[in-house]
Amino acid sequence: MKKHCVTILPHGRKFEVEPERNLMTSLIENSIFLRSDCGGRGVCGKCRVDISRKQHESEPHNACTFDVVEDISIEIPERSMLSSHIIKKAPATLPASFVEMFKDVAEDKVKRFGVAIDLGTTTIALYLCNMTHGEVVASLSVKNPQAHYGDDVMSRIGAVAEKKGNLDHLQKLVVKTIQWGCEKLAAAHELTPDQLAKMVVVGNPAMVHLFLGVDPAPIGVAPYAPAFYDARNTDCAELGFERLSLQVYTLPQVSGFIGGDILAATLASEIHEQPKGTLIVDIGTNGEIVYKSKNGMYATSCATGPAFEGASISCGMQAIPGAIEKVVIADRYSAPENVVIKKNNSSKAPHPTGLCGSGVISGAAELYRTGIIEPSGAFVKDSNITALSDQVKNGKSYILSNPGGDGGTVEVAISQKDIRSIQLGKAALITGIEFLLKEDDSQVPEIIIVAGAFGSYLEKGDMITLGMLPKIELHDIINSGNLAGAGAVMALCSEQYLQRAKELAAEMKVVDLALSTEFQNVFVQRLGFPEVLC
Repeated sequence: MKKHCVTILPHGRKFEVEPERNLMTSLIENSIFLRSDCGGRGVCGKCRVDISRKQHESEPHNACTFDVVEDISIEIPERSMLSSHIIKKAPATLPASFVEMFKDVAEDKVKRFGVAIDLGTTTIALYLCNMTHGEVVASLSVKNPQAHYGDDVMSRIGAVAEKKGNLDHLQKLVVKTIQWGCEKLAAAHELTPDQLAKMVVVGNPAMVHLFLGVDPAPIGVAPYAPAFYDARNTDCAELGFERLSLQVYTLPQVSGFIGGDILAATLASEIHEQPKGTLIVDIGTNGEIVYKSKNGMYATSCATGPAFEGASISCGMQAIPGAIEKVVIADRYSAPENVVIKKNNSSKAPHPTGLCGSGVISGAAELYRTGIIEPSGAFVKDSNITALSDQVKNGKSYILSNPGGDGGTVEVAISQKDIRSIQLGKAALITGIEFLLKEDDSQVPEIIIVAGAFGSYLEKGDMITLGMLPKIELHDIINSGNLAGAGAVMALCSEQYLQRAKELAAEMKVVDLALSTEFQNVFVQRLGFPEVLC
């Protein structure tokens, strides 16, 4: 059958697609990445492009629901693009003991470069490393294009089962994205892709299965076990990488939901140096939790959902310029003040166009502190709160920014549905934490280490206010950056950390929430916000 031509305006780039091929998928296959917060269901409207067809004027369409049945020309608005080089990234802070290992390496020693990958459900973070000196040279983040098939791991497992060939397709999507990132990082430092000598990829078990082209179906059904547990070493060519010549390493998996990402985070936390009672919480689309108790090391995972990272939120977006990252509300009758991410080297913040993950949590915490939402999560009934509105598509909402008020072009609001999404995520997280603390009859941990590219930007007080974490002194909560990314860097640069990851995997005891009869009852009890504010 004849292929159809897609032309990207205004620069005229062309590529061909198979008949009736989905436009979003076709763009991804050609390394053009659009936003797709709803997982390709056509409801978020964030992948809108302007499409011109023969004898038709240009019209806006969602790329995720548009099938190419003829030659078309498209123009992609900037707001629909994934601009990976400007996504705000949490630092991969390396522990002192790791840095010490490389302090005596001669400066003139031949440098070897590699890439550490934190393969998240929502975001893929890449770290270009000088392995000789144990240092991160550069990094970037991009949204995981598999989100087109669902914003959580179970959706993607279902997508693989739904249609033959989807496993191969999902694997190619992430490989192509990582290759694109590797080439971008290499070029920025005057390296050719074949000069990269090694890659370490960490992620949750489902993401690692998909990356390696292994069917993750066993993770989706009881007893939720992975298809394999071992650390793996694979030639990049076997995975479909081009123009690269390196070995790809993945860390072991502890269970169907405890994998290399939390092992890497545990490595980077220097858990062996931490006191008993230390809790590591890696917050993302999945919440991975490790507790160093007096009875040993325990781990669990809970499905916190994509709301914490801005996805599934009505005005959610990536942490790029224009995203609100913090909200301040003096009292329930005052206008909100928004802190908006600026463009690089710009002193002026752009008009708000949405909320990133930290803005979502900050906004919800401020709404609760000021009494605009009740402990149940419902908005109060008070007609004097001028920012509260029923005149929006998502029902009752609190308006943070509107076109008429600040010169912006879009309305940015937190809806009642958004608050409910936050409640689901935070209830899953705190319930998982409480189940781990029960392993040595603890009520609260001694120290909480908050990890994750998203969690690192959250205010400690906001997390306590919303009941995401147990109530402890704020100075006992440590924001540690992207620990999974840091652990991947450590495993990339030193074989001893690969070995240590295997030892940790054998040491961890899994608390499986999916098999618990109590989990649902406790989860429901934790949906509301704490009655006593911090």
